[in-house]
Amino acid sequence: MRTFAIVNRKGGVGKTTTAVELAFILATSCKQRVLFIDADSQGNATSMMLASGQDPSGAGLAAALEYPIEYYPDIIWRTDYEGLDIIPAGEDLADYELSRLLLGEKPNFDRMRRLMEAIKEDNVYDSVVIDCPPYYSISCLSTIAVSDSIIIPAGIDAYSTTGMAGLVRQIDNIRQACPQIRVAGVLVTQWRRSSIGEDAVQTLREESPVPIFRTVIRRTDKVVESSWSREPVGALSPFSAASRDYRTWVAELLGREGVANNA
Repeated sequence: MRTFAIVNRKGGVGKTTTAVELAFILATSCKQRVLFIDADSQGNATSMMLASGQDPSGAGLAAALEYPIEYYPDIIWRTDYEGLDIIPAGEDLADYELSRLLLGEKPNFDRMRRLMEAIKEDNVYDSVVIDCPPYYSISCLSTIAVSDSIIIPAGIDAYSTTGMAGLVRQIDNIRQACPQIRVAGVLVTQWRRSSIGEDAVQTLREESPVPIFRTVIRRTDKVVESSWSREPVGALSPFSAASRDYRTWVAELLGREGVANNA
């Protein structure tokens, strides 16, 4: 079981879209058994993927972080896509994190680690995809701590490119406590063919302290439409530029990571 965490401190770089598309493609195109963990209390990925009519309040990631989970299927919910399940997030996660912040408590990595060990032992899933929030919260650090590979989506703006070194340095600090994690690479998103776009990618390739994926994700209105329709862009518009780019990128990612592609 390989665990991918999608991480960036900066918002608006396609982090949740990348996490959702990775999980969707792994489940539908690669025929993997996939668990999606929404570690962002905004719950955008949860609202997009959770099957209609389900109310996971009190039985999602917040519960896993707050209490020892004796029976993990209690916090795993189905989606509308075969082979893809989710541990959801919502206001209860925000409430949990705020209460722990006010109490000055440190993250309890052991609960998340034990949960993932139990899931791995039962051989229930082939891959786990985690959508991390754009800040270092308890949920973010706890889920990074159980990850194998970190993927960093980055835009083509100056803030994305210049902030990369700092983000990688902070991940290196986390690695001191969790030596198994590594940065798989930086994925350029919202790219468009222009001198600015090409210069930004070139700058990243020259200055980034970690690998840059060959594939770039082109900007398309279909991504915005997918957020309104609450479905992956690969389901809404499978032949759009972003959908095709994400499939190409997933193939590149699996090749780099040595993961079998069952497509």
